[in-house]
Amino acid sequence: MPTSSIGYWCSIAAHQYFARLQEKLAHLDITHWFYVLLTIEEAEGKLSQQELADRLNLDKVAMTRALDHLGERGYIERCDCAGDRRKHLIKLTTKAKPTVKAIRKAYVELNEEALVGLKKAERATFMEQLMVMVENLRPEDAPVPVTNKRVHA
Repeated sequence: MPTSSIGYWCSIAAHQYFARLQEKLAHLDITHWFYVLLTIEEAEGKLSQQELADRLNLDKVAMTRALDHLGERGYIERCDCAGDRRKHLIKLTTKAKPTVKAIRKAYVELNEEALVGLKKAERATFMEQLMVMVENLRPEDAPVPVTNKRVHA
């Protein structure tokens, strides 16, 4: 077992985490991009597509695919931005509201499952350390530092 590879174990944990998340949210008509919806909700329709991509550390192509996917299913809309004709703000639709609530609930449940055996203080420390690791590995030209603000549902 490659015990010395943080990346390997993070990859395994992420794979298992997202497989469980998809199980919990199998009743939805989307199979991914859940976190994009949560981020859009938290921004209250004030982020452009580029700002959203920066916040999520996604490239332009991935962000476009995510928004096209969510838009085709009626979860988001691109709205004109007053004062900037080239900029579109991303907003949730009415259809998205119960979906976002279900996604938040699934994340809370899944985080609880993933962190069983850790005390509250240990959980907080784990998240802080994970964010430090992510920030340490962030490319120098990445536009937005990673925070755990959106991690806790």
